[in-house]
Amino acid sequence: MDAAKFTSFLVKVASRCNLDCDYCYIYQHADQSWRSMPKFLSVEYREAFARRLADYVSESGLKHCTVVLHGGEPLLAGAQTLADFAGVLRGACGVPVDVSMQTNGLLLDDRALAVLANAGIGISLSLDGPKSANDKHRLTRKGRSSFEETEQALKRLQNHPEVFAGVIAVIDASTSPDKLFEYFDRFQIPRLDFLLPDAHWLRKPPGRNQDPGLYEQWLVKAFDVWLDHYAHIPLRTFEALLDVCAGLPSTTDAFGFGDVSLLSIETDGSYHDLDVLKVTHDGATRLFGNVLDTPIADVACSAPIQKHRGYLRKDGLSVICQSCEIVDICGGGSLPHRYGENGFINPTVYCNEMKRLIGHIGVRLQEHLTGVAEEADVEPLPEGFDLTCYERAETATASMAWLTTVAEADAVTSLRSALSLLPDNKQALRLASLPEEVFSRVALHPGTIAWSSAMISQHRGQVLFAVDGSTVDASPAYLHLLVELADSFDGGQFLDVGRDDQWLRTPFGEAIFFEEAELTVEGQALVNSAMKIIRDWRPALAEEMMDVCGAVQFVRDPNANPYKIVSFSDNSVPGALYVSISQGNRLIDPYDLADSLIHEHRHQKLYLLERHTPTVERTAAQALVVSPWREDLRPPSGLLHAVFVFVELRRFWMHIRDRGPTNMNSRAVNQIADTDSNLEQAFATLKDCPLTDVGQAIVMSLRRAAVEGKPLNEHATNLASDLTVTH
Repeated sequence: MDAAKFTSFLVKVASRCNLDCDYCYIYQHADQSWRSMPKFLSVEYREAFARRLADYVSESGLKHCTVVLHGGEPLLAGAQTLADFAGVLRGACGVPVDVSMQTNGLLLDDRALAVLANAGIGISLSLDGPKSANDKHRLTRKGRSSFEETEQALKRLQNHPEVFAGVIAVIDASTSPDKLFEYFDRFQIPRLDFLLPDAHWLRKPPGRNQDPGLYEQWLVKAFDVWLDHYAHIPLRTFEALLDVCAGLPSTTDAFGFGDVSLLSIETDGSYHDLDVLKVTHDGATRLFGNVLDTPIADVACSAPIQKHRGYLRKDGLSVICQSCEIVDICGGGSLPHRYGENGFINPTVYCNEMKRLIGHIGVRLQEHLTGVAEEADVEPLPEGFDLTCYERAETATASMAWLTTVAEADAVTSLRSALSLLPDNKQALRLASLPEEVFSRVALHPGTIAWSSAMISQHRGQVLFAVDGSTVDASPAYLHLLVELADSFDGGQFLDVGRDDQWLRTPFGEAIFFEEAELTVEGQALVNSAMKIIRDWRPALAEEMMDVCGAVQFVRDPNANPYKIVSFSDNSVPGALYVSISQGNRLIDPYDLADSLIHEHRHQKLYLLERHTPTVERTAAQALVVSPWREDLRPPSGLLHAVFVFVELRRFWMHIRDRGPTNMNSRAVNQIADTDSNLEQAFATLKDCPLTDVGQAIVMSLRRAAVEGKPLNEHATNLASDLTVTH
């Protein structure tokens, strides 16, 4: 297994605290190593860590990293000490270093806040809610309330939004969600996070023995209160679950699968794993080495870190979890919460809570989607829209003309709306005055569509997030690129290949690795070769691809086998195709790139249709089925997309088998055999999926297309199977 890639570093600058919270994972649980730790991280260790971090950044190719100053209470070390430490870190590393801290706020007076803000240190505050909630658990060592000082810190932080990161609250189920939201809504909080009390199978959640449904009921109630009345409050826990329920990657290690990306450093300079693992047993987090004698890169490939990584993959979960219907959403839950007598091979101790909450969110999400669909002003498919003709490029001219015309009108409206928000911007004024034909082409650029949508949402007060959870700013600076696009328009079809385009990349944050600029020229030539292969084979398909797709971006998966060819597309960036062109230390074959381009175009083509009409009954949005092309379960819409893609790819490889270069013949034969086998399984599964009339018509058309070129007896058998499809 390759080394972990650390991007975040939790540095203990103080090992003691000025509060005595009764649930604290550091002082109130199994690992009591804090007692033997130095009270503060020394200057020697701070400087040594800065050097180690600089070396690791250089060796691992990090483009930026995050350092969280932690404790205990980090402000016990002094605000100026923290500011100086931040300066040392940034001075040592040749990349941006985001420095933040977690504090209880008792020492966050005006002077300390000014020092921290001037140093650009983000501040997250721990506060459980109003006084009645906060004082249940967060008292001083003398048993006195900490609320007044903490609330004053919250009020001060509102005056420094440039460094205010948010508030973390630990759930006490005896405090009603209504009371918590009513309190927090009085403040301008950039991000709120609710945490379940740290617990595991050897130390159960407090109060649940007396009331088994205690946390289930609280979480469901809290979600409803938030969604119905306080959705304007960014709440990481619920937003992360909404993401994974909708099929997006999780932005928190509590839900969904992931990888180890954080390394902790204690006040004695020693390296440690995820800090919260201290709740499990003594020494649970201890790794080897310290900042004086061990490079971070050595820790990244150490056995304990590799073992931790294994727990975050599906095959590292318990048998119960692996067979669970929500495993792809829950991911087994937070690792510390899985701990028991047999280690971590257990479901989370909050398993029932996760099932109840995820099921409830699924129902609410479906209600929302149905409501949006019913209210949306979307033009229905015109009378006579032929789905059989739509499936194949040669017969799809009329249907695709209608779909692309509507898409163009929507894009133009969206861009004009976004530009109207910038009335004094010179680039905005220039773009708004372009001839209609040129304006339409710019509006249809995939990056433009993503930027326009983000700009409008941001104006409505929504906080924007990339797939990896990082925040996104829809800046007017992007207009410079749109002006360049307008100037380069020559009146013909335009496929923007390999451009360093922020809004073709921003929606994915650091979740996707984009190739460096030096590959662009070679990549453009490779795309031209691949498109020539497609055009020589089927001119109508090449023409359709140029009409639907506006950009190609070159990507790579650093975590995959370097010889694996990857590609993807996403409906948030309509018309953009993301493909890999590297295979080991060479470029891929043009035929493989043609395969990828066709693959992702077919997704985009089906997305175009699905913007107007569903292919799967909305009541089945949370259903999951087996896909022969994937190890994980997929929603029925995902399986239908796969079939829509591979029917076309089957045609492509049949052409390569019959008329392509001889050295590709055996490859083509194998591709067709695998595809036929997978399609047979997929069609059998789709028979039992609750498809709409449109979905059924598409499947019928695809089923007929999938038997093209087969022997007559097999062809007849498959057509007979068509007639027995039931829904």
